[in-house]
Amino acid sequence: MGISTEKRFIYFVIPKAGSSTVRSVIDPYRDIKRPTDHFSEHVTIDRFLQSKHADLASRYFKFSFVRNPYDRLYSGFMQDFFAAYNLPHWEEAKRPIFDTIGEDFNRYVQDYAAKADVINDAYWICFCPMHKFTHRAGDCMMDWIGRNESLEADLRILAGRLDIEPGEIQRRNVRSKSDTPGRHLVNYRKKTIEIVNELYKDDFEAFGYELAKPSDFAS
Repeated sequence: MGISTEKRFIYFVIPKAGSSTVRSVIDPYRDIKRPTDHFSEHVTIDRFLQSKHADLASRYFKFSFVRNPYDRLYSGFMQDFFAAYNLPHWEEAKRPIFDTIGEDFNRYVQDYAAKADVINDAYWICFCPMHKFTHRAGDCMMDWIGRNESLEADLRILAGRLDIEPGEIQRRNVRSKSDTPGRHLVNYRKKTIEIVNELYKDDFEAFGYELAKPSDFAS
């Protein structure tokens, strides 16, 4: 999360939606980076409104960035796999899983992510539905929402809204050279598509992303 008392904005950071790149642009203006204790970076709108900074929500410009749910989930899987073997504080939570399933994305979603508390367990926050960060009781609480699929262009639009200088925008934390929306669908199986379509149905509806048909995927 990022709050600027100078520029009067609040960035609701949705994990795996270009947040490293967005933060590189707004970091010079962020003076409150960790408004809560347990969920210091990825704070849902409900959790924020229970924090000591809740009063800022009605006075500051609130924004977020979203991403195609299929691409976002696969990116979250890749990050978890990397963290399990490279970040000591993640090993206890994630390494036993990957020691069991290897790099099997579909098993990870079906057997673990779909059964995890993706809203309240910080180790599964990458799989938290995006609307939990942006909507409350079905209403969008953001003043502006950008998209990972048009990240550079949207960041420049945002910079204009915030009256900040974006400088040279460089994509951060990107492991794939391709940026084609939906490119990670090739990694999905039929059951995984069914699970994602159900778990993230509100995301597809809220942000206008197209649902894939399970019948188009192998079992």
